[in-house]
Amino acid sequence: MRRLLIVFCFGLLLVTSSILANANPTENDVHQALVALTPAHADKIMKAFSLGISQGRLEVAGALHLINRLINYDGEQGNKEGILLVIAHALQDDLPAEMLVEKAEEGMARSIPLGLILSGEKGQPPILGLSQREYLLSATRDTLYSKGIFSAPAGAKAVSQSLPLPRFDTLVSEIADSLSDYVESGGSPLEGHLLYQQVSNRLTDLASLKVPIIPPEDAQLVLERVSPADLTTVVLKIFQ
Repeated sequence: MRRLLIVFCFGLLLVTSSILANANPTENDVHQALVALTPAHADKIMKAFSLGISQGRLEVAGALHLINRLINYDGEQGNKEGILLVIAHALQDDLPAEMLVEKAEEGMARSIPLGLILSGEKGQPPILGLSQREYLLSATRDTLYSKGIFSAPAGAKAVSQSLPLPRFDTLVSEIADSLSDYVESGGSPLEGHLLYQQVSNRLTDLASLKVPIIPPEDAQLVLERVSPADLTTVVLKIFQ
């Protein structure tokens, strides 16, 4: 009886350890999954992912979940690699990539073909893929920079227009996502005042929550400095 109890306890310990390991994946787990999916690009993608993880722009568990979903998802190998390469490029380009991960996961949850998730589709209205969304992240970031709104390294002396990286990344992600929603709803990029209203509504709503996702002063800073013409310029380039 005592021997059976010891065997049972040992087995329970192994199962518990396995559950904990799966619940707390490591960067090595991410790399091994990448090797299984795309051995030719695994090291390149992992280098970018490690950078994103160190900056707090990518979660280990989220990255691993996405890769495993892609491994088991129906679709061409090139599209699977392309999705990960877009995310990796965004991280290397000093962009927040969480929105790209979320959109890829959302697309697969809705059984959308990988080619559409990656590259989108022209039409009225168009469907934006990760490639177009990465561009919007980049153009939004550059627009904020041009208006004197930027991220400050941790510990740096702050000035009125410099924001901690997480707050700056949230602004970039929410503005880019708002522009994406406008385009996919059939809105015209030539209607700059409507683009501005879309972004204003998003930032104002997020700033007015009981626990604000965006501090009100960050929303105000953007809305005072970024014009409808700036947003039109950003969105028009998607259609060129």
